[in-house]
Formats: sequence, structure tokens, C-alpha cells
Amino acid sequence: MPPRTSPDEGRSGPTLLHRLGAWCATHVWRVLLAWLVVLVVGGALVPKFTDSLTGSSLTVRGSESARAEKLMKEEFDNAVTEDVVVVFDSATRSARDAEFRDVVRRGVAELREQSGVASVEDPYAAGGEQQIAADGRTALVLAGLTGDERKRQKTAPDIQKALDRVEGDGVDVMLTGSSALNAAVIEQQDKDLARAETIGLSIALVVLLIAFGTLVAAGLPLLLGVAALMTSFGALGALSYVTTFDTFVQAIVTMLGLALGIDYCLFIVTRQREELQARPERPIGETVGATMATAGKAVLFSGCTVLISVAGLFLVRSPVFWSMAFGVMVAVAVMLTVAMTLLPAMLGLCGTRINRLAVPGLRRSVNHPDPEHSVWARWTRAVMRRPVLIGGAAVLALGAAAVPVTDLKLGFDVGAGAVADAPAGKGYDIVSEKFAPGAAVPVQIVVTSDNGAFDDKGVAALERLTKTVKDNKQVDGVLSVTDLLKEKAGRSDGATLQAALKEDDGALSRIVSSRGDVTMLTVFSKAAPDSDETSGLVRWIRDTAAPEAERGAGGITVTTGGLTAQTVDVAEEINRATPWVLCAILGLSFLLLLLAFRSLLLAFSAILMNLLSVGAAFGLLTWVFQQGAGEALFDFSSRGFIQAYLPLLTFVVLFGLSMDYEVFIISRMKEEWDRTGDNLRAVSVGTAHTAKVITAAAAIMVVVFAAFMITRVVELKQMGFALAVAVLVDATLIRVVVVPAAMRLAGPANWWMPRWLDRALPRVELTEGPSPMPSGEEDRPRASEREATAPSGPARSAD
Repeated sequence: MPPRTSPDEGRSGPTLLHRLGAWCATHVWRVLLAWLVVLVVGGALVPKFTDSLTGSSLTVRGSESARAEKLMKEEFDNAVTEDVVVVFDSATRSARDAEFRDVVRRGVAELREQSGVASVEDPYAAGGEQQIAADGRTALVLAGLTGDERKRQKTAPDIQKALDRVEGDGVDVMLTGSSALNAAVIEQQDKDLARAETIGLSIALVVLLIAFGTLVAAGLPLLLGVAALMTSFGALGALSYVTTFDTFVQAIVTMLGLALGIDYCLFIVTRQREELQARPERPIGETVGATMATAGKAVLFSGCTVLISVAGLFLVRSPVFWSMAFGVMVAVAVMLTVAMTLLPAMLGLCGTRINRLAVPGLRRSVNHPDPEHSVWARWTRAVMRRPVLIGGAAVLALGAAAVPVTDLKLGFDVGAGAVADAPAGKGYDIVSEKFAPGAAVPVQIVVTSDNGAFDDKGVAALERLTKTVKDNKQVDGVLSVTDLLKEKAGRSDGATLQAALKEDDGALSRIVSSRGDVTMLTVFSKAAPDSDETSGLVRWIRDTAAPEAERGAGGITVTTGGLTAQTVDVAEEINRATPWVLCAILGLSFLLLLLAFRSLLLAFSAILMNLLSVGAAFGLLTWVFQQGAGEALFDFSSRGFIQAYLPLLTFVVLFGLSMDYEVFIISRMKEEWDRTGDNLRAVSVGTAHTAKVITAAAAIMVVVFAAFMITRVVELKQMGFALAVAVLVDATLIRVVVVPAAMRLAGPANWWMPRWLDRALPRVELTEGPSPMPSGEEDRPRASEREATAPSGPARSAD
């Protein structure tokens, strides 16, 4: 094989990252002072971020449910955008008792005084008999809220506090509905996150101590991970002045902020200690510069792959995905900034003291690390001696784990189970038990007259539509303007409607526009709003009832909205967008890897490896949470589906995380390949030098993600499980089994790139130069093509 060009040849001087790292290490106090200001400002903005959180919004831009909500905001004078229920319940009193009625009366009065409440329906008013349960011990007050999702969720806790003041005489008062449940879930999630963070950080410190052997080295990644998390929340707090964030953003940023922040620092600190050991005579600034030009460059590149993966979520036309994508991208950008500036400064401050405060029993590994004669090196050589047998067994295991994903089913859980002890959860359960599960979160049908105010023909069409919907076996009841007209005037026609609007006492304005050309039907399903039955009802209304009404009247438009309609729309949008998201992520990732590794085979195999780990994680997620195999272990009740937005969100996050390990391990192999031209030695040395740190990084990620499985919110359990399993699989079966086996079989073809393509592509090198080598190893000759492909020679040289 012709002599290979040295990685150092043709370079005019240190790279930008080398210079940046050296500058930060030699201007420590300037950098630390700047970051102190950032952390203080960020900490002050954190409350702004948490106050801006809203429950999971399933709005899809341009969807039918979005059009229905827009019509309700624009057309009705009181602008009711959500129907909620106040539950008055007693175990000892009847709803007919004077004391019970007095509590309801005071509750109705309080509701009418609350900001954001546009309408209130008293169960003791005419026509309110259906609002009293069959057992006579529960009464419902229907209320209409105004404003957008953020305003409604801020209003819900205030309404509950007002209602708490009126309950008594053995009567409990509980507000429930979509916004009330979302507000309760946010409160529960805050408690769960605090506990998960404490557990995750504590165990992460133990893992870091085992990995590094010294308290100083172990403390740096942990300290900087927390700093990155606080700064991320501060940055999101600043952005909260112009936008809102889904409550799940807080959870996923916490997960990724801790895991990625610690991991990025872990990789850089590990390389810094190797640089110090290999060349202790160099100034600390030069050492840190060399570290940032190698490990720092790999961290920066891997962070960019995460950003690209997450950016794919912007192809989904739903604000909940945009919110999550934006939040995660801000957090990753902050983590990279911490790793590129604050960490080099801390490394410069610590200098050789980074190995101080050694843990008893681990001092030898601190003073005399020898990766090439470690258990990882021996394991890698064993895999490469039996690549088909060992690698094939790993691939079969991953394939078996992925099988259940073929049965993956998407749905939406309103979160009532997670807040069963809160008033919103208790009220929801009571409504489901004593009335209809869909009564707390009804389906809303908006009917618009295309020819001005509803005339006789239009009202007749409304009556037919009402009857058609009522006759559906899944419907428990319908609140319609035609029924109200019959109760008040004994008939329903255009003239009666106009007369009723002129004399309206507020009852009609809630469901009919002031011009009389738009009205709303409220449909109560017999099943829960997040059930297949209610989703089927929405589809039936859209596909059958609405078209029939529109054809029969000739001049009306029927639009179906509400929470269940949103879940139907977001599921359809996910199905539409998923192929585009996958193509964008896979295509851009392949291009980036091609630029980084200068190898067609490595870029393609990296994509394939990531898909293997993600597929296995999704298969196990389906088996545990959808099929219910982990109900007892993880303390949840399976709903028979996975939260609608989780698979796509989890895929993009997992793909970015999996790429991290691929970049770190392959970049280290490439350093050795550039130095020796020996494929087997490159694979062996690259794996040996990175396996320990990748295992430690994976252990930290698994711990942080798994800590979120103790939460009561099911989607957090599902997300934590999927991320933890994927990282565990990726760092064990993929990186230290399948990758070495595949690269052993491919041989020098791993590093092949057509010359014309190599010349055409911009040059992006992840390596600054050869990796630090122990004394006496610097002059090891490069292998020839024959030596690189020999079955036993390279393996013996690695020993």
C-alpha cells in the first residue's frame, strides 16, 4: 500500500477549536466571569419558562379541528373555546337536600365571578335534570371557558381555588375537563421531575467516580451538566416572552440536558486526561487545545447531528412538535456552548489537579491507564476472531426485540390516571362512572350557514343533523340549539331562532353567533375522549353525518372539533409527515457522516446500526406499555396504545443520541487508521480507547432516563423507558459487538471512498492528528495492505 499522508501534513496551524480551547484555558477567569453572569441571568429567567408551560396541544395547522376552534373564537360573542365540568359530589347528602343545593348555588355564583368563564349552566334551572346523577348524590355544572390553551390552563387552578372556598357540608367540588387535567398534569410533572433529577444525579455521580477514579474528574461533568441545564431553561425563559412551550418540553430538556451535558463533558475530560498522561511536559493551554481539537470536535459534530435530527420535527404541521423541537435544539446548542467554552476553562483551572482526590481502590487506573491491554481490548479481539457468530447473534437478538413494533398503535391519554388524587382527576373519574366518560370532554360540531342567518331550511338541516348524531349508539346526548328552541317556544325554525336571539338571556349566545349564522352542537360520547370508540365517532361524524347534512341543506358547512377531533387530526398528520421526517433525517445524517468519515460504507452502516437500536427500543416499548407486559413492574395500567406524539419524537432524539456514540468510536478508529493504515488495529484500538467511556456515558444516560420512569405521567414513563433501552442496547450490543464484527468483515473497505467523490465533497476532519500514544509506540510502522487484511497478524500486534 502506498504511504499514507500524515494527518498533520499540509496544515497551516492549529484549528479554530484548538485555538478556542487554548484561549479559554489560558484566560480562565474571563470565561468564568462571563459564565457567572450567564448563569445568574439564566437562573432569574427559569420561573418565566415554567410559568409559560401549557399542556400538550394537539392542534394541527390547517386541520378541521383547528378550523372549528378558530370559528368558536371568532364567531361567538362569549368566545367559548372549551367546555368544562364542575362536579358536586357527596357520599352522604342528596342533590335535593337544601345543604347540597346551597353549595351548588354558591359554586355557581363563584364561577360567574371568575375571569375567563363565559357561561354557566345551573343543574337546578329548567332543563337541567340530566345534570344530576341517577343515584342523586352528584350534580354537574357545565361551564364555558374563553381564551387560548395557555390562558385556560392558567385559569383552571384559580377556578378550583375559588371552588374550594364553597365546598362543605359533606359536598366535594371539583373542576375537570381538558384544561383542568392539563394544569394538574403540569403540577404533578413538576414534582416528579424534581424527584427524578435527584435520583439521576446521585447515581450519575457514582458512575462517574467509577469511570474516572477521582472526585475532581467525576465532579466536572456533573457540575457542568447542571450548569447547561440551568442555562437552557434560562434561554427558554427568555424565549417564553414571545412564545409558549408544551409541558413535555420541560421533561425532555431535563432528560437530555442532564444526559447529554454530562456525556459531552465526560468524553472531553477523558481525552484531556489521556493528553496529560501522554505529554505531561506541554503547557496546559496546549493540552486543552489538543483535547478540544479532537474530542471537542467530535462532540461538536455529534451535537450537530442531534440538532439536524430534531429539526426534522418541523416538518410536522403541529405546534406541539415545533415546541419540542425548538426546546430541544436550544438545549443542545447551550450544551455545546458549555462544552466548547466553559469546560476548557475549567480544564485549564484544574490542570494536572484533575486527577486529585482519587477514590480508594481505583488509584492504579488513574495513574496507569492502559486501554490497549484492558478487558475491552481483549473483548474486541475476541469479537473480531468470530465476527459472524458473535455479531450475527447480536443482530438476531435485536431483530427479535423489534418484532412487537409491527403491532404499534398510537393514541392519546388525557392524563387522568396520573392525577387521580387531584380534584381534576377525581372529578373526571366521577363523571365517567356516574354519567358518561365523554361528558367531561365533549365533541364539538360547528355548523356555519353559507347564506347568512339560518333560515327555515338551515334550522331544519340542524335538526336533522342533531337527530342523526343522537341516533348513533355511541352518543349519550347532544346539546343543540334546535332542542333549546323547542323547550322555550315549542318549535324550531328560522323566525323562532331570530326572535330568541333578540330576547336571549345568555343561554343561546353560548352556542349561536350574534348574527345567527354559526352554531355549535355539543356531543357527549358514551366512551372516554381518548378511546377508540370516541375517535371512531368523530370519524363517523366527519365521513357520514356531516356530508349528509351538507348535501341535504345545500348551504351549510359542518366542522368537527374538540380534544378527540384533535387526536384524530394529529394521528393523521403524524402518518403524513413521518415518511418525510425519516427521509430528511436519514438523508442529512448520511451526508454528514460521509463528510466526517470519508467512507461510503461507514456512513451507510452507521445509519443501519442506529435503525437497529431504535427498532429494538420501539419493539420493547410496544411490548411493555402497549401490550402491558410491564404493568406490575412500572406501576401503570396499559391503555393499549402509545402516546401519539412519542414514537416520532423519540425516533429523532434516539437517532441523534445513537449517532453520538458512532461518531466518538469511529472518529477514534479513524485516528488510528490514519496513523497506521491497519484496519484491525484501528478497530481494536479505537474500541479499546472509547469502550470504557462510552459504557460510562451510556450508564449515565440510562440512569437519567430510567429515573423518569418513577413518574406518574405515563408518557414520561414511556419516553424514559424508550430512551434508556435504546441507549443501553446501542452501547452494548451495537457499539462493542455489531460494529467491531461488521468492520472486521469489511476490512479496508471500511475506509474506501471514490476519488471523484472525495474531491467533490468539502473536507470535514473529526481528527486533529494521531491519538496520544504511550512512550515507545510513536514509531510503530504503518501496515501494508497485506498485513491489514491478514487474519491473525494484526490481532497479535494488538495484543
